[in-house]
Amino acid sequence: MTIKELLENGAKGLAEAGIEDAAIDARVLAEYTFKKSYSRLMLELQTEASEQERTAYEAAIGKRASRVPCQYITHEQNFMGYGFYVDEGVLVPRPETELLVEEAVKLVGTRQNLRVLDLCTGSGCIGISYYLERKKRGYYDTVLLADVSLAALSVAARNRDTLAPEVQIVKSDLFENIEETFDLILSNPPYIKRAEIETLMPEVRDHEPRLALDGTEDGLYFYRRITEEAEAHLNEGAILMYEIGCDQMDACTRYLVAAGYTDVQGKKDYSGLDRIVYGKMEEI
Repeated sequence: MTIKELLENGAKGLAEAGIEDAAIDARVLAEYTFKKSYSRLMLELQTEASEQERTAYEAAIGKRASRVPCQYITHEQNFMGYGFYVDEGVLVPRPETELLVEEAVKLVGTRQNLRVLDLCTGSGCIGISYYLERKKRGYYDTVLLADVSLAALSVAARNRDTLAPEVQIVKSDLFENIEETFDLILSNPPYIKRAEIETLMPEVRDHEPRLALDGTEDGLYFYRRITEEAEAHLNEGAILMYEIGCDQMDACTRYLVAAGYTDVQGKKDYSGLDRIVYGKMEEI
């Protein structure tokens, strides 16, 4: 069977399984299976695939047809231009989360030698990308990644070792094992209402870790806890910044104001949805 036939069969099988971007996913899985770029594959469409390649590709298509996300099959997701390893121990990094990193880099500006915490780090994409983006600008901050999940920390460590060996990692249930203070805390905590998880698309509901999705009954549990507990871990003038759900801006803003944070602001993502909220620890 030629590569062209495999691609056509793969796209057809995914479409029949109800995969929205069937042709794109078939292409991505072909690139992964054949270890070649799409442009290279296009030059080799009439090449006969080996039995091993055919079997591997069809197995990948079968997984995707059963709603396993492509990223858990290829074990890679691009975030901020960096290639991150992912598996079912962590959420797949979303493009909208890049805004959290972009805004953090803007806010700290030319400040140097900052101490930064990425709380509920998952794959490490936020903290590692922040570190690398600051490094590009000539700033070398100390970044700590923290998560309660050993599975997530294993993935974060793999990404740290590949992309930013200088970044540190700690296992911690929020601030439980963290003693340091920071100039910036970034967090994309679980924020889906528990009752809504079953309504999510099967790629998320059945494959992404519940621990990283479940924000308890109202989806706001972790914002309340982090906002209350972060004060003891923030230096004067430090920033606490969250990614939030699109309907959580008002509540998270209230929490920050009530806890004494100043200059509390929110920002919408490129789709026009509320996505980021942050506040500063008042300087004495």
